[in-house]
Amino acid sequence: MPTCSTWGIILNLSGHGESDKIVTFYSPDLGRMTGIAKGAKRSKKRFVNKLELFSLLDITYRPSRNNGLIFLSEAELKEPFLSLRTRHRRYTMAALACELIIRFTSEHDPDPEIFTLLCWLLETVNSGGQPLKAGALFHLRLLGACGYQPELTICSLCKKQVNNSRFFALQPATGSLVCNRCNTRVQQSAFALSLQTIKFLQTAQQLKIHQLQRLQLPEKNARETLQMLYRYSQHLLQRDIHSWKFIVQEVCLWD
Repeated sequence: MPTCSTWGIILNLSGHGESDKIVTFYSPDLGRMTGIAKGAKRSKKRFVNKLELFSLLDITYRPSRNNGLIFLSEAELKEPFLSLRTRHRRYTMAALACELIIRFTSEHDPDPEIFTLLCWLLETVNSGGQPLKAGALFHLRLLGACGYQPELTICSLCKKQVNNSRFFALQPATGSLVCNRCNTRVQQSAFALSLQTIKFLQTAQQLKIHQLQRLQLPEKNARETLQMLYRYSQHLLQRDIHSWKFIVQEVCLWD
């Protein structure tokens, strides 16, 4: 069977037997994929110092005959994003981003926007960008790319536009806002958001990916955003996001 090639960012790695590795990566033209790298633990040429979390690779592979694991033949390192594996704050945010992609995407379902968004997150945090802000922006835009964009312009019940005359909170079950006057009619607890945070998120939903870094967001608002998006995503997935506990521990989201 002929070999193929694609670019991919490594999302997860695990050992398999004495010498192989199972590699999960995200590709702009393949989507989320899982493959086996035969002899990768012992390789001194094909995979040495290449199969590392968060690395961007040019991957040569052989497709699977039955839509199972693909076979990784070799890889060329394009960008190691080295600081993401050596600094805790950066590592935890990169790990959260990769887990979110694993949870929200399906195998063999490519989306170039998601690949570009992940590249943006890794490049921004690796080069010293504020992890909290970058993570909040990434999470927000990933939800939009997956069809779960929060509605952040009006109260979902009375249709009042967001302004400083009322307080607003996001309902995790619907991904929409509810104002303080309508909140008593909502059975579940909503997550309160400051007006500054809501306005920031409205702008972030409209910008192109390469423009996101221009936005200024105080750390307290980034914390508020991440906590809200975590609650919303937890409801969507109906399961916990394991990397979140490390964000709480390392970045001290809750004082």
